[in-house]
Amino acid sequence: MHRMQDVNTLARKGIQVLIVRQVFLQVFTFAGGIVLARTLDPVDFGLFGITLFLVNLMALLGDFGLAPALIQRKQEITERDLYVGFTTQQLLVTAIVGIMWLSAPAMAALYPTVEQNEALVWLVRALAFNLYLTSWRSISVLQLERKLSYRRLAAVEVVESLSYQTVAVVLALWGYGVWSLIVAVLVRGGLGTLLAYRIAPWRIRFAFDAQVAWGIMRYGLPFQVHRAVGKIQGWVTPTIVAWLIGPEAVGFLMWASSNGRKPISIVQNVARVSLPHFSRLQDRPAEVERILGRYITGFLLLCGAWLAVLATAGTDLVTWIYTEKWLPAVTALILYAVVLNINAISWITKTALSGIGKVTFTMRVAVGTTLFGVALSIYLVTQIGFIGVPIAEAISKALMIPWLLFGLRRGALGRIVRTTAWVFIPLLGAMATGWFLAQWTGAISLRAVLTTLGALGVFSGLVWLTWPEAFRRPLMRQWHALRQRGKRGAAAAATPATRSEAEAAPSAETEPA
Repeated sequence: MHRMQDVNTLARKGIQVLIVRQVFLQVFTFAGGIVLARTLDPVDFGLFGITLFLVNLMALLGDFGLAPALIQRKQEITERDLYVGFTTQQLLVTAIVGIMWLSAPAMAALYPTVEQNEALVWLVRALAFNLYLTSWRSISVLQLERKLSYRRLAAVEVVESLSYQTVAVVLALWGYGVWSLIVAVLVRGGLGTLLAYRIAPWRIRFAFDAQVAWGIMRYGLPFQVHRAVGKIQGWVTPTIVAWLIGPEAVGFLMWASSNGRKPISIVQNVARVSLPHFSRLQDRPAEVERILGRYITGFLLLCGAWLAVLATAGTDLVTWIYTEKWLPAVTALILYAVVLNINAISWITKTALSGIGKVTFTMRVAVGTTLFGVALSIYLVTQIGFIGVPIAEAISKALMIPWLLFGLRRGALGRIVRTTAWVFIPLLGAMATGWFLAQWTGAISLRAVLTTLGALGVFSGLVWLTWPEAFRRPLMRQWHALRQRGKRGAAAAATPATRSEAEAAPSAETEPA
C-alpha cells in the first residue's frame, strides 16, 4: 500500500510539473502562433504538413517502440539494453534517411496539386535529418520517464519549445516562408538532444545481441503498430485532402487542428506520466479504474472549457486575432475542439490498458475503429470537402471509447460514466451563456472578450457547485496543506529576523542614562 501511494505521489508531482511548464509554454507558443498565422499563408502550412507526414511516415519504420518497451518493463533496464536498442535504432534510421534522400522526387510527384514540387523535394530531404536527432535523444528521455523524473525533462522541453517558436517567428518575419518552420524543427531537435544528454548522460556504445533485441521488440513492435494505427486517420489530410483539393485545404485543416486541440499538449504530457503510473499498478485493477476516472474527469474539465470558448466566441476570436483569411476553417476549428474531448478519453484509456499489459487488445480496437474512420473520412471529403475529416474523426473516436472500457473490469463502463457525467453540466451552462453574449452587436474585439470571459466564468462557477465530494475532498486537503506549508515557511523566515532585531537593540544595562 505504501509503495502504491509513493507511485501515485510521484505521478501527481510529475503531472504538476508538466502542467505548470505547459501553461507557461502555451502563452509563448500562442503568441508565436498568432505571428506565424498572420505572416504565413495557408499554403505554407499545407506544404509543411505534407512534409511532416512524409518524414513521420518513414520514421515509424525506424522506431520499433524502444522507449515504451523499456519504460513499461517491470525489471530494471541494463546498460546493455540501452546499447542494443540504440544500435538497432541507428541502423534503421540510417537506412531510412538514405531512402528518403533518394526517393524524395518520387514522393513529391505523388502530389499533382502542389505547384511547389521542387521545393517539396528539398523540404523532405532537410527534415529527414531530424530523425537522427530524435533517435539520439530517446535514450536519455526514456530513462527520465521511467523514473518519473519529469522536473528535469520539463526543462529540456521548455528550451525546445522556446527555440522552435523563436526561430520560426524570426525567419517567417524575414520572409523565409515554409523554410522557417523546417529550420525551427531542426534547431529544436539539436538543442533538445544536447540538453537531454547533459541531464541524463549515458555511455554511448554500439552493441548487438539478438536475444536482447528480440526482448525489446516483442513488446515494442505491437506498441509501435498501435501508434501507427492511431496516426492513420490523421494521414487523410496530407494524402487524400492534399491530392483532391490541394495544400491550401491542408493548411486550413492543420491550423484548425492545432488551435482546436490546443490543450492536447497538456493531455499528451499527462498521458506520458500515466503510462509508467498505470504500469506500476498492474496488479491492482480497482485502483487502475479509480485513477483512470480521475484522469478522464480532469481532461474533460480542461477540454470542455476550451470547447465552450471556441463554440461561442470562435468566429470573433479568429477574425480579431488571426485575420479573416482563416475564417473558412472556423467550423473545422470547433469540430476539432469536439474531437479533443473525445480523443482525450480514448487516449488515456488506451494508455491505461497498455500500462497494464493489454497492448494487443488496444491494438485490435484501434485497428477496427481507425479503418472505419479512414473510410468515412474519404467518403465525406469527396462529398462535403475538407470539413469531412474532423466529422469522421469525431464519430470513429466516439465509437472507440465504450469498446476500450470493456477491456477493464466488468461494469467499468457504467462506473466511469457515473463518475464523469457531471462534467457536462458546466459545459452546457457555459455554452448557453456564451451563445447569449455572442448576440451583442458591439465591436468584434469587445464581443469576443465578453463572450470568452462569460463562458469561462459560468463554467468555473458550475464546476465548483457540481464538483462531487469525492473529488472536492482531496483538492481541499491539498489546498490546506499548501496553506499550512506557507505559514510554516513564513514563520521560519520571520524567526531569524526577530532574533536579529533583539540582538541589535541596546540593552537597559548599556543604554546611556
